[in-house]
This record gives sequence, C-alpha cells and structure tokens, in this order.
Amino acid sequence: MDVTDEASVERGFDEAMLDGGILRSMVCTAGIQRREATENLSLERWREMLAVHLDGTFLAARAAKRRMKDGGSMVFFSSVAEFHGWPERTPYAVAKAGVSAMARSLAVEWAGDGIRVNAVAPGYVDTPLVAAARERGELAVDPVTLHALGRLADADEIAGPVLFLLGEDSSFITGETLMVDGGYRIFRGK
Repeated sequence: MDVTDEASVERGFDEAMLDGGILRSMVCTAGIQRREATENLSLERWREMLAVHLDGTFLAARAAKRRMKDGGSMVFFSSVAEFHGWPERTPYAVAKAGVSAMARSLAVEWAGDGIRVNAVAPGYVDTPLVAAARERGELAVDPVTLHALGRLADADEIAGPVLFLLGEDSSFITGETLMVDGGYRIFRGK
C-alpha cells in the first residue's frame, strides 16, 4: 500500500475487511528517514517526508475511523526526534511532531465515538536499517551511547507497548505519546 495515495489506502482497508470482520484497532508505522542538510533540501524531498508521515497517517486514520463502527484504538508511530533538535533531519522531526499532534487532536475529536488514539515515540531500534546505517558510518554517533539503558531496543520492546495501547488495559488512555526510548530523551549520551 502506498500510504501517500488515498485510493491505495482505501483499497488496502477494503481488502483487509473482505471477510466482513469488524475493525477494532489500527497501527500506522509507515515512515522514511533521510539525512540531509536543511539548506540543501529540495522542496520535493521536504514534501515527500511530510507526505509519508503526515498524509499517510491521516489517510490511514481516516480510513480506519470510517470502518470502526463500535469504537476502537489507533496507535501512530512518532519518534524521540520530535522532542529535540536533530541536525540534518529537520523534516523527519517536524513530521513526527505532527504525528503526535494528530494523535492528540483525533483523540479529542473521536472520543465520542469510542475511539482512542495514541502514539509511541521509540528511540533507536535494532533493525537491519539501523545496522546498515551504523556500518556505513551514516550516524554521527553510535546510537547505543544515546540511550540511558546503553543499548538499542529490540522490536518486541516496541511491540509490547503498542499492544498495551491497543488493549483494554489502557482503556482510559487517549491522546498520549508514550516514550519507548530506553531513556533517550532524558539522557542523550550525558
């Protein structure tokens, strides 16, 4: 599914609902990240970053809302990048801050329909993408040193909080961005 294309998103949700099931939860994880000095950044690249993160989250949330007849829960992916300056990643940080703002606004707007909307803000996660960036020397510092816990997150350590936010144990939580960052925001290599 191309999250920046309205028809593609609607088709994807229609296909997922072919069995006539009821949509109760949706997680929006689509995202891209590129490192580029802001003064060299083209308007096209800026718009591409915002389109994937903001348009994609908006389109997925809207499509899910239309199919959540009996309430439900949505979780968006933000990032620790929204909470601090991040050189050469300005559009990413701006987009992720927008994702959290969208979660807060939709949480209020859709609360009356029984729909909760939250976000998670991970730090660095041990993925092939991060490993490749580390190997190529694309990161200014080793991201392990930026986390108070002194390591990267495992993907399951992000999935657990997402499942919590989707489930009944968090039924009174909405409009929040949950930090799942191993202490990145409070530490950052201090």
